Amino acid sequence: MLQQIIKFVATINNFRAMGKKDKSKKDIVWFGMKLTPEEKAKIKMLAKKKGVSQKDFIMSLVNEEMIEYEVEVKPGSTLEKLEKYVGIIDEGPADLSSNPKYLEDLGKDSLS
Repeated sequence: MLQQIIKFVATINNFRAMGKKDKSKKDIVWFGMKLTPEEKAKIKMLAKKKGVSQKDFIMSLVNEEMIEYEVEVKPGSTLEKLEKYVGIIDEGPADLSSNPKYLEDLGKDSLS
């Protein structure tokens, strides 16, 4: 049991150290947001459940989401060729299949 606790504490310490890599004071900016007491309580509870600070908890969520955006464009790839078009459409569904009418007649002509 003691070994499990030691491993758990070491894991938490490693998690906390992830975001503290040689940051000088000039590289740190203040960021605040207005929350309802209920929102703040949720963050506090979830951070406590994970055994991390509220900041570390929020940053872990941000970092998980950022993984989606860290795409390496390979030279000669289709993505490289279409890169200038990425993000030019501001509105509309993320997926055309979210509109059932769009798919209504899909494949009908191949069944006859």
